[in-house]
Amino acid sequence: MAQNNSFVDDFDASIATAFGALVKATKAAGRLGDDVAFHRTLDESVDARLEQASQRTLAMANHLWMTSRADASQAVSSADDIAARNGEGQWAGGPQFGAVMDAVDTLLERIDVGLDALAKNSAHQLRTSVGAQSAAVVTSVGRDVRVVHAQNMPRPQLQFRDAIDNSPSTPFVWRIRSKPHARVPLDYGLPSAAVAGSTLGQHLQTLGISRPATPASSGAGTPRRGRAPPELSANQLAEALAGAVAALPHPYEYEIKHYDAPAHLFAEAQPLAPCDWDATPFTFVDTPELLAAMLAHLAGAAEIAIDLEHHNFRSFQGFTCLVQLSSRTQDFVIDALALRDSLHQLNAVTADPLITKVFHGAESDIVWLQRDFGVYVVGLFDTYHASHVLNMEHHSLAHLLKL
Repeated sequence: MAQNNSFVDDFDASIATAFGALVKATKAAGRLGDDVAFHRTLDESVDARLEQASQRTLAMANHLWMTSRADASQAVSSADDIAARNGEGQWAGGPQFGAVMDAVDTLLERIDVGLDALAKNSAHQLRTSVGAQSAAVVTSVGRDVRVVHAQNMPRPQLQFRDAIDNSPSTPFVWRIRSKPHARVPLDYGLPSAAVAGSTLGQHLQTLGISRPATPASSGAGTPRRGRAPPELSANQLAEALAGAVAALPHPYEYEIKHYDAPAHLFAEAQPLAPCDWDATPFTFVDTPELLAAMLAHLAGAAEIAIDLEHHNFRSFQGFTCLVQLSSRTQDFVIDALALRDSLHQLNAVTADPLITKVFHGAESDIVWLQRDFGVYVVGLFDTYHASHVLNMEHHSLAHLLKL
């Protein structure tokens, strides 16, 4: 405890000491050169000292790795498991290179979070640049763009209710607990008794999901097109289980594969000119009440346009900051940070097969909607891919808007 207090009381000096030791070790390793193996064969004392240093370093690395990863069941037995020279003398990653890199990312993230928390604790007056946010600075970029930024800006993801997990071994789990516009229940494709006691079942239970829903409680209702839901099947995950954590099926896979486009999309029609910019109402949606009002408006639309703004500064995966939606008569911009836990309600619109959702280059948008909010799109029209089908000379949104 005394050592920790000393570290906090003189933070800058402690960091300088640690950094100095790191620089010294790095320089010493750099002076070894590329012919270390040759010199080890010539001098047994050199070989013994290098082996001792190697084992000490590997032991420290193993300690950090085992304490930073909940799934680290086996220590690294050799440095060659991390990286080794190939036949051409070039360094190449070993079988545990990826796992070690993930551990380093986890440790750095924990350090960053710890420094943020420590800086906010008034009991510790850190004499360091890591502290409260500085005054905002406005930087001009070009003629019409201004960027507002500041040092040590608090990270929005620290306020997320859902814990961020960057581990590649953790399977994706639905954020939704109900399924609007369902043609099959939410648990369609999930094993029932087969999942109990398995690694997948245990993982779901830690997230409060024993089985996401039963056919009677999933909110499936009557299919919009009048088709009877098929029998519940476990075949989709049967092979994937095998005692390991398996990925859950896409909750709207059946609806997407059996999508019936509205008839009016195939009828000849004249293009509709957009409303005047200044005459179109705009709403910034940052409260549950405004979100509910927006959904009520969009529920009556035949088509809506959607675009997302994504942010990955000081974030491994990144996260969605803004969701922009427009009907023919109104524009909405949603504060996706303030309403992150409520945006699954967008499924009332995005999963409605009678409403066409218009995107431009939707590949990333679809991933972000599903990952961050549990929002799924049934009935997608992508103007980027449409421009390719029509063999247009250019495919950018700016070009299409000029036509």
